[in-house]
Amino acid sequence: AAVDSLLPPGADPHTFEPSPSDIRKITEADVIFANGLGLEPSLLRVIGANISSAAVLVELAEASISAGVSTIPATDQGSRDPHLWMDPEIGSEYAAIISDTLSFADPGGSDTYNGNYETYAATLDDTAQYMRDTTAAVPPDDRLIITTHDAFGYLARAIEFEVAGFVARGPGQDASPDDISDLITTIEDLGIPAVFTEPQTSVETRTLEQIASDAGVAVCELYSGALDDIVRTYVELLRFDAEELARCLGGSGD
Repeated sequence: AAVDSLLPPGADPHTFEPSPSDIRKITEADVIFANGLGLEPSLLRVIGANISSAAVLVELAEASISAGVSTIPATDQGSRDPHLWMDPEIGSEYAAIISDTLSFADPGGSDTYNGNYETYAATLDDTAQYMRDTTAAVPPDDRLIITTHDAFGYLARAIEFEVAGFVARGPGQDASPDDISDLITTIEDLGIPAVFTEPQTSVETRTLEQIASDAGVAVCELYSGALDDIVRTYVELLRFDAEELARCLGGSGD
């Protein structure tokens, strides 16, 4: 298969706007994979307007939910966390759906797709164990994550951590003075030693850096929906996040 990514390195799926060359890729595609569940609404609108009638669009989060993966309950506002891939077990379900979709679109390649899936699923199993082993030494009272936006619920669940707070529910959303004050209070009351920014956020990162300065805690970094020259693949993202949580929350001597 010839594979193109619409999002370039460092792009945020929440806010990415495709270029004319991206639209041409959409019109020429036989199969398009997106996450869905409200993650990339602008991009999905463009895909819907330009995809060929003979092509297939698969929204992996919705497809995984239909397949029966365990999800985090919706918020009081009714929104659901779309970052299901942050749990490697659900990431493996994504890979299974991709393999099945490609096998249906290209039956002659099904043996290759299925074989590659089996290999990748084993890699994700090893990665899930690596994440648990890496964070095992973090004390229970320190297994608390504060980030720039609400993207780490599934990661937290996978390694028995908890999301204690975030600057904004989604990128580009403003935090009120009360929100900022509440976050500082949470950090101080729970004795949280570090907070985590994300490389693709800007306004939220500056806000969280100021919160950390006011609270006197460290600033570290996690990845969720963007890759770059430091974290280049999904597996690297999961391993990096586990290592950074252990390093910054007391589970590593580094």
